[in-house]
Amino acid sequence: MTEKLYRSPHTAFIMGFECSEPHDDTSYLANLLTSEIAVLKGPSTVIWEILDQPASTEEIVTEISDIYGLPRETIAESVLVFLDSLLNQGLLHRVSES
Repeated sequence: MTEKLYRSPHTAFIMGFECSEPHDDTSYLANLLTSEIAVLKGPSTVIWEILDQPASTEEIVTEISDIYGLPRETIAESVLVFLDSLLNQGLLHRVSES
């Protein structure tokens, strides 16, 4: 059984247009139940885009590693901390798939 993360249906996403560099825009998430706002920059926005479809933490780390050309070991902890933050804010949910 694989655990995947998916976007909460109670989350609004606003893509920013401040920068011309790819994957470097500032974006915003809002929990519509609590009115909490999260600011996303750089790889955080890319992770949110990856989560357009449910994805495992392994899939997310691999994709970020590939996009930025960095070793998985270098980015894994930061990605997991960010995902935990989104889970704690109610912006992501976990689902088990068989």
